[in-house]
Amino acid sequence: MTAFDILFIGSGQGAWNAALPLSMSGKKVAIIERDKILGVCTNYGCNPKIILDGPIKLMEDAELLETAGLQSEFKLDWGKLMEHKNKILGELPKTMEANLKKAGIEIIRGEARFTDEHTVEVAGTSYTAETIVIATGQRPAELNIPGEELLITSNEFLYLPELPEDIVLIGAGYVAMELASIASRAGSRVHIVQVSDRVLNGFHQPYARQLTEKMKQDGIQFHFNEKVTAVQQAGSGLELQTESGLKLQAGLIVNATGRIPNVEPLQLEAAGVTYNKRGIEVNEYLQTSTSHIYATGDILDKKQPRLTPTAVFEAKYLAGKLLGKVNEPIQYPPIATIAFTAPRIAQVGITVEEAEAHGDQYKVQPMELGKQWDFAGRGEANAHLTLIHDADNKLVGATAYSQEALEIINSLTPFITLGLTAEDAAKIVYAFPSFETMIPRYFQS
Repeated sequence: MTAFDILFIGSGQGAWNAALPLSMSGKKVAIIERDKILGVCTNYGCNPKIILDGPIKLMEDAELLETAGLQSEFKLDWGKLMEHKNKILGELPKTMEANLKKAGIEIIRGEARFTDEHTVEVAGTSYTAETIVIATGQRPAELNIPGEELLITSNEFLYLPELPEDIVLIGAGYVAMELASIASRAGSRVHIVQVSDRVLNGFHQPYARQLTEKMKQDGIQFHFNEKVTAVQQAGSGLELQTESGLKLQAGLIVNATGRIPNVEPLQLEAAGVTYNKRGIEVNEYLQTSTSHIYATGDILDKKQPRLTPTAVFEAKYLAGKLLGKVNEPIQYPPIATIAFTAPRIAQVGITVEEAEAHGDQYKVQPMELGKQWDFAGRGEANAHLTLIHDADNKLVGATAYSQEALEIINSLTPFITLGLTAEDAAKIVYAFPSFETMIPRYFQS
């Protein structure tokens, strides 16, 4: 039996960002990983998605500039794009594994399960640790319908060597809407089947509806209030059936209905760790119900967005706590989030819905960015921004609808996080012209 000071289950952002500083500080550290080092974000999420999205955004930007005289036709070679993505990302897990080992971290391969509150078993070998950190993340949810084995998830989509002519996506959250934007621009005919009449829950719904209309104009077909009941083989393709009798045929059907926590294989009951269907329950120090067992990342039952930056923030906090450098509870900052659709929707801080529900505390300021010269110059007539100010006129929230939503929200995030005022904004001189130069006007007088 091998003993460690700290044992991590999972190797994603919520694990290695803590494991590395702990090992470099003299702790005996190990990481257990059943799949690829670096977890979902690098291998099945953010990184591959954003590389595939690169040409898509370029095509969208070029189309906006047609009114400015740009004439161009793009043809995307999906196979070459996939090769490009695989070349860039393919070596990252190996490189990171080598770096972790160089830092003194032992890598253990296989599925982990608790046998008691200090012991984890992997492939018949037991490992003990004074402290254990669970960072096993989430996996795609299952529909539990006949023909489920015929579906793929976003994991497989991000590695498709070629795209079929017709694709059906089940769901209308982050994953479905982003993959739909990519696949449609890449040349596939795309259908989205959604059990409700909403898309992108958690985002400002007027913007989400505006995006839906834009995607419809681009040829994406939406089927709302449809519950999928079965999938079956239909010739060389597949057929999806819904409760209402809708039938759709396609070469590929993607289950993008959400993600669920990876808890079952861990046998958490043996360690006395409490969890529910949303994930592992932790206190304000990221401790589980067993005090020497912690959890970070998407596996947590939490209200904060399950995003890579959130996991990184938690991991760095935990490293500080385990090294005795931090004694306070974790204090989450405003967490910016974005849907990489075309155009994008991004937000940070207090949402419009929260502000409207507490009208005595906040002021909502909608702005038509498309009427400003710089956005109009890029052809973005429909760009929008909504700002939230508190009673002291401090900026506390923002949500944007624009091809440049990422840059807009990221430039406003420091003002929201640090509680900066109009006077603070006026002291900063940015390169001109840029969105940042407009920031002082976004503070109410």
